[in-house]
Amino acid sequence: MPKLNLPDATALRQQIESGERTAESVVTEYLDRLETNHARLNGATQIFRERALEEARQPRPGPLSGIPISVKETFGMAGETITVGSQRRVPTYCQEDSLIVRRLREAGAIIIARSNVPEMALAGESENLLYGRTNNPLDPERTCGGSSGGEGALVGSGSTVLGVCSDVLGSIRIPAAFCGIVGFKPASGAVPGAGTWPQLGDAHTGSWLALGPITRSVRDARLVYNVIAYNPLPERRSPAGLRLIIPQGFEMTIDADCIKAALVESQTVLELEGMVPEERPFPDIGELFVHLQKMVVNDFEPLAYKELTTADGEALSLAAEVALQAIGQPTIYSGLLQLLLAAPIIRPRNQEQVETAVLSILAARGHYRDMLGDDGILLLPTLGKLAPKHGHMNRSSLRPGVVGQVTPLTFPNYLNLPAISIPAWNDVDEATGLPASVMLVCAPGAEARLLDAAAVLEEAIG
Repeated sequence: MPKLNLPDATALRQQIESGERTAESVVTEYLDRLETNHARLNGATQIFRERALEEARQPRPGPLSGIPISVKETFGMAGETITVGSQRRVPTYCQEDSLIVRRLREAGAIIIARSNVPEMALAGESENLLYGRTNNPLDPERTCGGSSGGEGALVGSGSTVLGVCSDVLGSIRIPAAFCGIVGFKPASGAVPGAGTWPQLGDAHTGSWLALGPITRSVRDARLVYNVIAYNPLPERRSPAGLRLIIPQGFEMTIDADCIKAALVESQTVLELEGMVPEERPFPDIGELFVHLQKMVVNDFEPLAYKELTTADGEALSLAAEVALQAIGQPTIYSGLLQLLLAAPIIRPRNQEQVETAVLSILAARGHYRDMLGDDGILLLPTLGKLAPKHGHMNRSSLRPGVVGQVTPLTFPNYLNLPAISIPAWNDVDEATGLPASVMLVCAPGAEARLLDAAAVLEEAIG
């Protein structure tokens, strides 16, 4: 499937404001496309046709007035439940909108759908026993990624204009990369998380979790961020004079030639725009990735078992679940089972290992934030692979040890760095027709400069 030639939210707002289109006609168009695509992609868990059309007849004024959007199923909406795609977990009933949903509504956005996730939002593919599997809009035989895969499928297919989702280990940027669109992961805490799932409290990985948009353009990412974030960004400027950090010794694996080509092209484009290349060493990525795995299991394994206890008090038994899966009667998604089976191998053996992992990550945060400073933009691949066939992402990523295809992806999470993924439609894989994706990373506080560089890059490669 080639890149869709559809307007972004910014262009649609201009059409509505000029009287060329009405909000009702725009919302109707997207609802019709959403429903047409649903059988093929299964990206939505709910579609709000009547409610959306009613809102579109008298849209609330604001920067997103009349724009049809989707939200991840893990975001609270008044009168709805959060299931996280689990048939075992007790659903969370939402009496009010999450704060991010409230801000979007106040800006005039019209929610036409909620989007699918992997069970417990703990896999790189979006499938569960409640809602089924979501497919990639560029090739339905391939995964759309996860955990915000439903958003990737909806925005990537033009079923919604944009979506909002969460990212603790790449959950915004994996679907963006696999579906050929833009994904922006802000810093943790930059966007309010009240009313969203999970609430990680004092867990160290709580500082990895960020909320942000999946969009059709970089300018839309800035537009949405300015609606949902605590501190809006200034208007776009030239990135000339910024330092372009080129990593040396960064442990990663790139499986597709088009991704390598996109990185070369991206560096050239940004240098021609006046950014100053600066090679810097990244010698500890493999070690940090192992610490990452230990921290994820340390924080999420207890949460998973707690949440997967049924309303009758029946705790999840791995041995029983393996037997049930073997006879075709699973109670949890197979990708989640893979993660829970690997957990005992990865789990920290004692509190000393936990403290070592935490201290190592905190030290790396200080080091790499100092390296980036206020004017440094790091260039990386989003992932080292293109969207694989269904099942392959889980098998390759949910395993112990360093996974080189995702070491770039996870780097901004455990260091709590803003990152944006940009599709490189100039660099398409000849065999599959899938586009490469590159990622730019900055230190917290430099988000405006990050999006300045990303906008220039998008115009050249996207």
